Amino acid sequence: MTEPTDAVLTGGALARLVDLAVASRNPGAAPLEDELQRFPRLMQDSHALAWVMPLGTVAALLDAVADEYGTERFGARSAAVRDRLARAAGDEPVDAFLRSLAELVRDPWFGVCPGYDELPLSQWEALARFGVVNEFASQMPTGEYGSDPEAEARELVAMDHPDCHGRIADLAGQLQRVLYMFRSAAELDRAFAPVMPSVTSAGCDCSSMRSTPTSPSSTDPLPHSLRKEPPPCPPTRTSTCPRRS
Repeated sequence: MTEPTDAVLTGGALARLVDLAVASRNPGAAPLEDELQRFPRLMQDSHALAWVMPLGTVAALLDAVADEYGTERFGARSAAVRDRLARAAGDEPVDAFLRSLAELVRDPWFGVCPGYDELPLSQWEALARFGVVNEFASQMPTGEYGSDPEAEARELVAMDHPDCHGRIADLAGQLQRVLYMFRSAAELDRAFAPVMPSVTSAGCDCSSMRSTPTSPSSTDPLPHSLRKEPPPCPPTRTSTCPRRS
């Protein structure tokens, strides 16, 4: 049986914490200690996320689930939810594990996050931060435009017009963020090669993209074509945006 409130453990911030804990139990996985530093780094790096789901609220939800553990209400939750919590806790009692997580998240020092040189991006963090860039970069080049990556970039951007201005804004913002955070090709490759190869300097045949750059210089981490503004929205083009239910 699935309780309506199972959603708090199957989606959102609390579910992501449980997922990280479960994944950390796998052989060769990133230690939970590292993942628990990436989590607030992501949450606090977005004003929207921090406003909607403050870390104090995450801690309160963890305490609430710990209080419920062992009760009849908890027993009525789906087997999948109970199993995920047990796997996340490992050898610890589930309620004790949740309370220890809540105490950690509530600690003011929890929000003091290491930089990317000290704690590199993980794949889940890279996808959460730069998912639109990854989707865009992975489509370049297809070879349709031969050796003209600028024309291909413009076509890919135009595919989202005219109804997807929010998505194009997300792409532009994420690209600017990548360029600001990782100032050289070496920094970009060091950060993204293990987790998102399509965004590296070699991820989309950047040698051809940089063959005739005008501005910025050829040492920039992303091809100059990605920095150009897209063409005007074709007024008769059909939008390819996925419709959310």
